[in-house]
Amino acid sequence: MVLSFVFALLAAAVFQAGATVDALTFSPPHKIVTLDKIKGEPIQLAWSPDGAQLYIETGEKNRVGAFDSPKHYLLSITDQKLKPVDAPPQWATEYQTWKANKWAAADHKFVIDITEEKRSQRAVSLPMGGDLAKGGGSGAGTTADDVVGAALSGQTQRVVTLKLKGETVGEYVDTQFVPGYTFSWAPQSFGIAIAYARPDGHLSVMDREGKKKEIAATKNALLPAWASDGKQIAFMQKDGKKFDVYVTEVN
Repeated sequence: MVLSFVFALLAAAVFQAGATVDALTFSPPHKIVTLDKIKGEPIQLAWSPDGAQLYIETGEKNRVGAFDSPKHYLLSITDQKLKPVDAPPQWATEYQTWKANKWAAADHKFVIDITEEKRSQRAVSLPMGGDLAKGGGSGAGTTADDVVGAALSGQTQRVVTLKLKGETVGEYVDTQFVPGYTFSWAPQSFGIAIAYARPDGHLSVMDREGKKKEIAATKNALLPAWASDGKQIAFMQKDGKKFDVYVTEVN
């Protein structure tokens, strides 16, 4: 216990001195619990100051991609028990102010670039059937399949992209922008670093120089949450319709 605390302090000191992720190691992620009895899907994850609990907020996605009907839960790390609560505790609200902000907790000049654009949605494949699919000419008439194909090709998507030093640390396609859904800043005492879910679903950490290190054995990751003491990163992995909560140790 004493040694792990000393190593955490050393890591924080090294990061504040401007070192890179090369100085960090991450333990193999271990699963805390499977969330199979929650309503909706997780949209927030926060550590308690003492590291004994995780706060989880869920929401139900509506037809326009926004989250409705929020539910609140507290997860005990020691006994893996999940209990519903009426509202987020104050510590969870305070945690979100630095975990999911636009800028790093340790330096407000280190900022995520957020852009929004409209993209044309292209059909993955041409519709089956129709005169063109059968080798007919363009003048052979319009079929229902052709109409569907044209409609799909003409649709646009609202895309919000988050980038830091040229790296995509979040992308929201036709869904509500939820700060911290794909990333978590390290606490101020740890220095400038960010944990984030890459577009391919793997979890990585980036330092102030833009150097990156992947946390092994992660997939379909979301909601990374860096503990207030800098020694652990919690995150979720989607497994079908279920969500697993994992923790990795930072050394």
